[in-house]
Amino acid sequence: MIRTIVLSSLLLLLCSFVQSTWLGAVAVLGVVPDLGLLVLIWVSYKNGLVEGPVSGFVAGLAEDAVSAAPLGFNAFVKTLVAASAGLLHGTFYIDRIVLPFVLGAVGTLLKALAAALLALLFGSKVQAYDLLDRALWIEAAYNGLVAPFLFLLLSAFRRLLVTESKRE
Repeated sequence: MIRTIVLSSLLLLLCSFVQSTWLGAVAVLGVVPDLGLLVLIWVSYKNGLVEGPVSGFVAGLAEDAVSAAPLGFNAFVKTLVAASAGLLHGTFYIDRIVLPFVLGAVGTLLKALAAALLALLFGSKVQAYDLLDRALWIEAAYNGLVAPFLFLLLSAFRRLLVTESKRE
């Protein structure tokens, strides 16, 4: 379990780095896919309510430390999304296209709702999505489209990212 959390957290940080540096080349109207979010959803869905949320919290705190976001913002958002995906562990058969698309799109909307909740609680100190802005909906669609490919790629690393007792 500890190995899964450490490797997942490192992968999430790597995804955040890649997203902030190289993915601008594939931006659609200024929106890039959130690879870290998709990895977090996959890890949480495959492992349940411990490994994913802990990895999300750790990676979120690390992101908070190097970003302009208030300390705890990304940790809260990632933990909430991971816990939601972890609740689905073992409830659905994960097909190759439909469920990854839905998990990617809905996970993006949940991330936006979590940010909106923090903005409601803490005001202008927290930057939230505009729920009616096209950028959110483009990101949700983009994440949904990228998710099947990324989930397939992550399946090749199942032995490293899924706790042994939870492998199928």
